Amino acid sequence: MRNFSINIRGRLKNFNLPKNQPLVPLFEAVVNSIHAIQERKNKGEVFKGRIVIRILREDQISMGDVVDLPPIQSFEIEDNGVGFDEPNFTSFMESDSTYKATLGGKGVGRFSWLIAYEKAEIESCYTDNGVFVKREFEFTPDASGIDDLLSNCDHLEDNRTIVRLLNCMKPYSISLPKRSNTIAMRIIQHCLVYFISDDCPTIDLIDSDESYNLNSIFQDKIHSEENKATIKVGEELFELLHVKAEESTINGNKLYLCANNRLVETKDLDKYITDLDREIFDKAGFWYIGVLTGKYFDDTVDMNRLSFSIPENGYSETVTGVISMEQIMKSVTLNISEFLSDYLAPITENKMKRINSYVTNEAPQFRHLLKYMPDEIARIKPNLTRDKLDDELHRIKRAFDKAVSEENSQLLKDLNDGVISSEQYIDKFGTQIEKINSANSAALAEYIAHRKVIIDLMEFAIRRNEDGHFQKESFLHNLIYPMRTTSTEIPYSNHNLWLIDEKLAYCNYISSDIPFDNDPSQERTDIMILDNPVAVSDEENTGTEYGTIVLFELKRPMRNDYSSSSNPIEQLYGYVSKLKTNRVSDKNGRIIKVGGNTKFYLYAVCDVTSSLEQQLDYHDFTQTPDKMGYYKYNEKMNAYLEVLSYDKIINDAKKRNKILFDKLGI
Repeated sequence: MRNFSINIRGRLKNFNLPKNQPLVPLFEAVVNSIHAIQERKNKGEVFKGRIVIRILREDQISMGDVVDLPPIQSFEIEDNGVGFDEPNFTSFMESDSTYKATLGGKGVGRFSWLIAYEKAEIESCYTDNGVFVKREFEFTPDASGIDDLLSNCDHLEDNRTIVRLLNCMKPYSISLPKRSNTIAMRIIQHCLVYFISDDCPTIDLIDSDESYNLNSIFQDKIHSEENKATIKVGEELFELLHVKAEESTINGNKLYLCANNRLVETKDLDKYITDLDREIFDKAGFWYIGVLTGKYFDDTVDMNRLSFSIPENGYSETVTGVISMEQIMKSVTLNISEFLSDYLAPITENKMKRINSYVTNEAPQFRHLLKYMPDEIARIKPNLTRDKLDDELHRIKRAFDKAVSEENSQLLKDLNDGVISSEQYIDKFGTQIEKINSANSAALAEYIAHRKVIIDLMEFAIRRNEDGHFQKESFLHNLIYPMRTTSTEIPYSNHNLWLIDEKLAYCNYISSDIPFDNDPSQERTDIMILDNPVAVSDEENTGTEYGTIVLFELKRPMRNDYSSSSNPIEQLYGYVSKLKTNRVSDKNGRIIKVGGNTKFYLYAVCDVTSSLEQQLDYHDFTQTPDKMGYYKYNEKMNAYLEVLSYDKIINDAKKRNKILFDKLGI
């Protein structure tokens, strides 16, 4: 028996294998097979290298007519490499062996087998002094040594080594892919550098009655370019191979960081190159893969070949030759962008056309960002949804506002500290004023655009629905002024009384769908506006008589069941009579005082249908010149009453705002 030169349990404890990388043990076994074939060829033997990977599954589970794909339990990897001859077996028994250092071996890959699997079985037949011999043994966590006696291996025409990774354990078994074609692509991606080589062995993957030749998949689906790029970062040289992969399962544009011909880390290029996304596959039919190699990676890869000991960002001047991953990615992505320029240019052009169109026609509040934040705009990803594009523009606008505020503060500080002269301050302040004016114009543009949206919504609200009905009164009510609220609860920007009259926004007290005396059993006006004689007033109800009271009554579009006792005219007059008693209180319990000089402005917001026309004729109303509404002054009540049809409100609002919409281009 030959003993291991290390405590295996202790070595496994220090081996980090993330649970989301369950195929690493298989990759290690496949790469070991490739190395074994290379080593045999290095001895001068001429043969065709081959590797066969077999998937061993649990017993198949049948559910009626549906056969569920059973989980993968084990793998078997067979090759015709040099085999476990004496030098290789001695290396296997020694942890951190340097025997394969020239091939990039770290001497620890086999320990990943025992992290994810119960055990490994090895059976190796090779020639020893012209005679085939066989060495077979189990590799388990508790083994202290291995019986290394050789036996005869008859009836063989070539070397054969089989490594069986048996019984995958949790949590790795849960993360193992189920489909063999997925595993095939993962092996190709991990060993991409080997597949690119003209001397790559034949590699087959067998799963029950399915068989995949990985070399053919690589040739059919993945094409490497003739020219490789040499990239210098600091004093280090890297080689970048451009690969076009037509295989859809790759599902992304990636950069493979490789050390010693093996994939160590994958970078999602969509995060580094703004306009690189799945559109390149949809339109050009390939995913881009960059294969980056270099001595710097070979020297900095960790013992388990799962990461690099490279600082993420920054540059250390005290340590010669230390460059960061940020520096590497910046240089590499610049080269990739140039290589893909023919594909990226139309994507960038279409993206910018869309952003310009959106900002010009739908969101003018962001127009100034095109001038002052072009780099941030250029970093917006293509093909965003409308909502996500709007979110990105809002984010850039916040960054712009913050930067302007900080620049203003710094400018004033520099003046006070004597860093700049008054002449320089005036010059720089002029630039800042231009930015501030642009931002203020953008805020005004946003509000004007909001008005356009509200008018569009009102037009939508008065149309008949597909079910033949019109919108409920509450929809229009909330559009004009939120129901069951008062002016003490919502700001000016949250209501749209400007639809009816601009000056209605500047009133002392507004209640919307609040009953008199705040009593649910009492009548309620849809909207009641109380005002003092001064048109603009911030005073609350102090017990003095109101100079003006404005009342609204809203009705559902195209309502046509009005009678002499049930119509908006009678309702509005009824509210006036009730208020004149000086017994009605507001939401806060304060009496709404009405005097002999209190003026009432009453608005019935509704469509003028035939039943309402009868009531208007009865009350002797006058039709407006545009024939879209009616009006009357009731001298006895000191009340002016106007019937506003929805068409009139929309048309008048459009006319009042037309010049603003025209100037804004909407």
